[in-house]
Amino acid sequence: MLITTNYGPGFGRKPNLSEMKLYTKTINDGLQVLDKKVGIILHNSSAPSVKSQNTGIGSLLSETTEKKLVPFLKEHAFSTIQQEPNTLRSMKDSSPYAPVDMAKNIFMTPLEKLAGLISVGTYSAIVANAPQNDERTDYNYVRENYPKALKEAWENYKKGDMSELKEFKSAKSNELEAGALYQILSEINKTDKWKKWNTLDKNLFNMQGLKQIKKAQSRIEELKKNYSDDIDFYYFQQMILEKEIQAANKRNKEANITVIGDSPVAYSAVEAWKNQDLFMEDMALGVGPDYFSPEGQRWGFPVLKPETIFNPDGSLGKGGEFLKHRYEKMFSEAPGGVRIDHIIGLIDPFVYSTKEPKMTETNSGRLYSSPNSELLGKYAKQSDEDYEAIITKIIIPAAEKYGLTKEDIICEDLGELTPPVDKTMKDLKLSGIAITEFDYRGRDTAPEKILMLGSHDNPSFIEYTENLFKERENEDRQEHFARKTQHLAEDTAPYGQNFDTYLNDIRQDKKKFMAASFAELFTSPAKRIQIFFTDFFGIPKTYNTPGKRHGCWTLRLPEKFEDLYYKNIKEGLGLNIPEAIATAIRHKGEDFANSHKELLENLDKYARILKE
Repeated sequence: MLITTNYGPGFGRKPNLSEMKLYTKTINDGLQVLDKKVGIILHNSSAPSVKSQNTGIGSLLSETTEKKLVPFLKEHAFSTIQQEPNTLRSMKDSSPYAPVDMAKNIFMTPLEKLAGLISVGTYSAIVANAPQNDERTDYNYVRENYPKALKEAWENYKKGDMSELKEFKSAKSNELEAGALYQILSEINKTDKWKKWNTLDKNLFNMQGLKQIKKAQSRIEELKKNYSDDIDFYYFQQMILEKEIQAANKRNKEANITVIGDSPVAYSAVEAWKNQDLFMEDMALGVGPDYFSPEGQRWGFPVLKPETIFNPDGSLGKGGEFLKHRYEKMFSEAPGGVRIDHIIGLIDPFVYSTKEPKMTETNSGRLYSSPNSELLGKYAKQSDEDYEAIITKIIIPAAEKYGLTKEDIICEDLGELTPPVDKTMKDLKLSGIAITEFDYRGRDTAPEKILMLGSHDNPSFIEYTENLFKERENEDRQEHFARKTQHLAEDTAPYGQNFDTYLNDIRQDKKKFMAASFAELFTSPAKRIQIFFTDFFGIPKTYNTPGKRHGCWTLRLPEKFEDLYYKNIKEGLGLNIPEAIATAIRHKGEDFANSHKELLENLDKYARILKE
């Protein structure tokens, strides 16, 4: 049986206004009984837009998010939205995980909120000419039109009182000036690859000797004078975004929803250019050979010099202060906490020499755990405290400064964990990630772990299920299918139901397999669950395939996302939350279920309504 979807008329029934309040309360009560919190992973570009405001890309700051998406998520008891790194990226690369600048991504700007600064004609033309497929972001269209619209807003802004911008610029110059100059120098040098710039521009912040330093200062002043309008335009765009983020955070708080930020493992080009003395020469961050990549992965990301992070007495060095500022900024803007991409790269990074075309045992290895390496041995750490130091002395204090705790730090620890990383995660009880698509068994999840079906780098859950069921016809994979479904049945079977029948249903019916897989998230010990938006809404499409450049990062929710959800739930696709919670409560046994009889009646009622 092929799992099919039909986005046409005839969607399942949404609880009516009188039912919705109790529907939401019932789900929240169920989550409280199970001691769970549920969050959705949805990147800015993937947010929906109503047709009259669709500029080709979504934003979590938009009016559609404010008036339609957040209320919808609140109705379904979501407490967090995890976004992507909201940083400026290369105009040639749509990936949010390869930042050019840690300043805000201008494509997040909700153009509809710039009325008065952007003419009705300009805005209407952008909307009218936007690609008609509202389920995909067209980055070529966005890259062409957003800068023009924002430039028009800037020209109109300059006609009025600019005191707010002057205050913003004064407060943010240390943080943003390098990024503004980087954009200008990229135009002058005809590339955003700073290592290809002329010598002076390449070393503008890293000159040695009084004569050279004065020469650099003179160049900076020349740029600020000759390109003052471009620099102010850069600040203007960042000011708009910061105001919108603050306003959105305030609104979301009122809805009991918070945004989780995302910290890329990569340092931005601007950070590396401005702070060349902090980064290792001819070394880059990557991944060593493993199951997923036999030859390893050469990411090319800069690596902080270990000796700059901590002074001999344990206090923060220049590199440590740099990291402290980086994470404090992230936590200050993300009231729901921060996901740290590839935490392995902070605790025990794999590095390689960029001088040679292939990674070998002599030119690559673990930066901190290769004591016998001629290349890296001098950086070897000696104690558990040394491995934990970046977390305990920099990242956790940065979170605490803004009223958060280590529980609000999500550590993306997918991949092969080295012993130091594994021990650090366990000793500090950090919130790592477990993904059931990777054959992780829900019942084995530690309470502090985040449990998920899949992430932005996995096939959608529908695609995963299709591929898994093909194993029934493959002799080499039949054992895997049998084991996976056996475990799933054992870990979700509700009391009172014949186990063999339940197991057979899971093995024969893909939709029942998916329902049980959603329930597994709630039967597990994990206190926090995250659902990627494609899996919640039942969208059978892949968002990103690692290593693939085309067709990735573009998937988004359509304008009629609510219709899509209720239509797919009726067809047994997507997450029927009351059904999953009810299954989890019954899995705990007869006594537990009987103690929550009224709650189960309500959960069953709304699970049926969603299927009507």
